Amino acid sequence: MRADSDSTRHGRRRLVGMICCGALLTACGCTTGPRDASGFPLKRSGSLFGPKGSPWTILCLELRGPERMQQMEQIAETLKRTPGIRPDEVVLLDDPDGVARLYHGVYYRRTDRQTRQRSIPKRLRRDMELIKQLGTPSGKYYFLMARTVRVPTPDVGNPDWTLLKVNAAYSLQVAVFEPTDEFWDFKLAAAEYCKFMREKGYEAYYYHGSGCSVVAVGAFGEDAVRRGPDRRTYYSPEVVALQQDELLKYNRLNGAIYRIKTGDDTSVRVTSRLVRIPSSRDADPWEVKQPF
Repeated sequence: MRADSDSTRHGRRRLVGMICCGALLTACGCTTGPRDASGFPLKRSGSLFGPKGSPWTILCLELRGPERMQQMEQIAETLKRTPGIRPDEVVLLDDPDGVARLYHGVYYRRTDRQTRQRSIPKRLRRDMELIKQLGTPSGKYYFLMARTVRVPTPDVGNPDWTLLKVNAAYSLQVAVFEPTDEFWDFKLAAAEYCKFMREKGYEAYYYHGSGCSVVAVGAFGEDAVRRGPDRRTYYSPEVVALQQDELLKYNRLNGAIYRIKTGDDTSVRVTSRLVRIPSSRDADPWEVKQPF
């Protein structure tokens, strides 16, 4: 791939920022009306009186099998009639992975900048205790495994560009998009960045996980990772050549080059890296480790 001029690289950086900013405005509700992701009653954000934090929900139950939706619909109706449960916040989804999931509530959780711990609103704590206590007089609990998860959002993007369709071992991860307290629509941002890369001539792919989305470039076999005489691991010349490209040299987090702290007031840029291509939606992007 040919090298671009400084003006072209500057234009690309501006476009990357515009992609993330546009997704951010959509996610924060700065368009007309509140968003409604998969039927969840999300409130408007991005204003003084909007909710503070990112939306989470309680995953009450998961069921598999051919009769899962019929069984889950009965359970959902029973849950709606339970005192203390808000029936309009009971959401039932039959996901593409063949699992029916029952959710309750939307809770906006803020992240402490110092501790990085997420807040637990009183309503979330109260509802979780109530749901886990639901059961029969004999002591059988229906939702003992209930847990908090981010509000699920539909996958977006050109289906031909999903990393799940790539028949290879590795791809070069160049960008990660994850939700923040103000930025929820990470899947849209990743899909738009993948489109931008495609328009520039790169073989780009996206992968949506529950907690973040990844954008990667190229498809490589097992020989892309090699063990040298010094027992250290090296990338193949094809991968190294890609990493010489200015846009593929570093990992980006929500559009900006990702940095990690190395000491007081110092940090280093994180380079792009090979990741193993997942075989199913069960894998989370953050759990796709480097092949060494």
